[in-house]
Amino acid sequence: MPNHHYESVYTTTGEVSSLRDVSSRWKVAAACFGALQLLGYMMLAIVIGYPPQELQLNTAVSTYCAFFLIGGSCCGLVWIACVQRKHKRFINHALLIPYATFNTLALINILLHILAHDLHLNTLRLVGICLPTAFSVCYTIVALLIYRDYHREAESSRPLLSDEELQRLQLLRLLKKQSSSAPSADLVRNTYRFDLPDDDDGETRNPGNGTH
Repeated sequence: MPNHHYESVYTTTGEVSSLRDVSSRWKVAAACFGALQLLGYMMLAIVIGYPPQELQLNTAVSTYCAFFLIGGSCCGLVWIACVQRKHKRFINHALLIPYATFNTLALINILLHILAHDLHLNTLRLVGICLPTAFSVCYTIVALLIYRDYHREAESSRPLLSDEELQRLQLLRLLKKQSSSAPSADLVRNTYRFDLPDDDDGETRNPGNGTH
């Protein structure tokens, strides 16, 4: 039995199912919900980072719109994750990791607005700081748990070889190693000779060469 049969056994893992191609419409939907979340955090940063008298916008309406966009994007994330729950790698790389990054950037943006304008903390600003912090931490923890989960499934789903197959695999490796190694030239040339005692004719017998 060829070696590639045994090598292919180790590549057949449960991780393959998580790498199946996901329809492009789900990828577009994940990107759109991510853009909505970024837009909501940008509006929230503007409302938080400027005094009400300096804004040309209605503060209450802008705040409601910002939270509506953020909440809608989170609901969209949960919806896509439930539909595509079998594709764990897609959930990690298309949803959790990007959304954790968006919330981290939003937190930095809000903090910069507050520090740059030397604003005092109020309820809205505290919510604007705590909200992206909590979401970023939650997304990161869930992404790590899913990453560990599908790698554990991949390890546990590897088919185990029987003792007979393992011995046959080891034998094939030894045969392959022996067939690929040629005898050393030094070993071929390295011979010995010995002399026998003189016979009646005074000749010295030399039986020839032998190998070590």
